[in-house]
Amino acid sequence: MFNLFKKNNSFPKETEPGNIYIIDNRLFYEDHGYQESVDLSLLKYAYIEILGDNPYLFLFDYRQHYIPVLLQGFSKVYPVLSERFGFDDILFFKTITSKDEQKHRIWMDKKPTNYRVLTDQYTDYEDGFEVQMHTPLFVSWDTTYEEFLKLDIGHLYQSEFETSYFKIDYPVRIGSLIMDVLEFYYDENERQNIAVQSYFTTLYADSHTDESYNELRKLWMNEIPTDIDDAGYEREDQKHLTFDMDGIGLSICYTYDVDGQYDDGGTSLTISNYRDYSDSVLLENLELNPETTQILTFDSSLDFQPDYKNNASVIALPALVAEKAKHRQAFWFADDNTFGFTGDQYAIQFDRKDVSQIIVQNVLPAKGGGYVELFVRLTSNDLVTIYYGEQQSLDAYVQPLQNLLGIEVETPEPYHNC
Repeated sequence: MFNLFKKNNSFPKETEPGNIYIIDNRLFYEDHGYQESVDLSLLKYAYIEILGDNPYLFLFDYRQHYIPVLLQGFSKVYPVLSERFGFDDILFFKTITSKDEQKHRIWMDKKPTNYRVLTDQYTDYEDGFEVQMHTPLFVSWDTTYEEFLKLDIGHLYQSEFETSYFKIDYPVRIGSLIMDVLEFYYDENERQNIAVQSYFTTLYADSHTDESYNELRKLWMNEIPTDIDDAGYEREDQKHLTFDMDGIGLSICYTYDVDGQYDDGGTSLTISNYRDYSDSVLLENLELNPETTQILTFDSSLDFQPDYKNNASVIALPALVAEKAKHRQAFWFADDNTFGFTGDQYAIQFDRKDVSQIIVQNVLPAKGGGYVELFVRLTSNDLVTIYYGEQQSLDAYVQPLQNLLGIEVETPEPYHNC
């Protein structure tokens, strides 16, 4: 292979300054003056692309990497990559001489088939899934995060983006389908006493084509009868269907090679839980001292934005605030240095020491209408949206909020809703 490269001398002149090299399992390259790296041990697919007359090697590990073929040192690195992964060199060299925009896959990580359809039919889709341990364990869709961690059927791990996930260590049966891998996103700071909201995996057939999608589609169209027009879409660039069952949605998606999209040979499976778990919040009520709790009511109508499912700080509307504010949204400040904002049924509570700033942002009408939003900025720099309402409806409350809390209430310059 290396002799072929030398003989044909097929690489274009390297006119782009920078550097590219490999150390162990890392490919390092420069992109607009910044050093980037590809984890070669996680490489999923590679393409050759022509963008704006220039050839690029596109690599995907867990991020997209466009590496200029004209980058200085590229001709020394490409043969090493090609020998290691088995790139389609004929297609690569044929493409880099073109000036027409195009892209072609020159390599894909071939994964073994990781699912199978059972001959026996199961109809327990709405109930949950079965973990294929020595003694199978059936897990309800209503199993909470805190309950799940106690089942001892998997482990937590961190992704390359330092995001935490829980991976089940055994194959899982969902209806008449067994899959090798199933996992979910996990954040210890989010609400733990509601059911896991979403599971996911990617399913591969040996062919690394849409065979996996078509097989799941056929299975679930038979076992979970669904009107295809209501289930999603099936286009040339992507197919996406959702099968709904009593608040649980099984979604399959396959993406093809088109502009801006890449075919990795797998069908994405997502299981979403849309069931109502509001009782986990509403059955408990925060007791506030009527003698020391300060309450500020808002005269205008405001839409309360926080969702109890993804924010553990959302609580039931405190009875004291409901009594004092009647049917209006309100703010309270308690003697333990906690405070909160209310909606119709829910409220959100903060500890003053965890908050650095309140923001009231007015937006002026332009192509869209005007409005106002109220945000709470945490000391972690996370921004929590609290209210959405009519433009300038919160202006009169900026100073009272600041006086009560002793926290800066910022009012940035309004901008137009373009």
